[in-house]
Amino acid sequence: MYQCKEITQFTSQEMDAKLPWLTRMEMKLHLLMCKNCQRYAQQLRFINKALVNLEVHPTTANSQLSKQAKQRIAQSIQELEKE
Repeated sequence: MYQCKEITQFTSQEMDAKLPWLTRMEMKLHLLMCKNCQRYAQQLRFINKALVNLEVHPTTANSQLSKQAKQRIAQSIQELEKE
């Protein structure tokens, strides 16, 4: 039976290539029992979908930050650096 560390690695690898049948079955069994790995797999799938959507629908010029927003961010960073 695989440990959580191995399951997280397999979860990532599964997005790039098909894993062997036995590995997939043991992974599914582990995910049924382990809520932490289940949560990790969900988060990884969510991030992957978000990145795919970003590639499909790239940002447009309209989604740029305003000058005021950039100034507020720069000011916040400067204040944090002073601390």
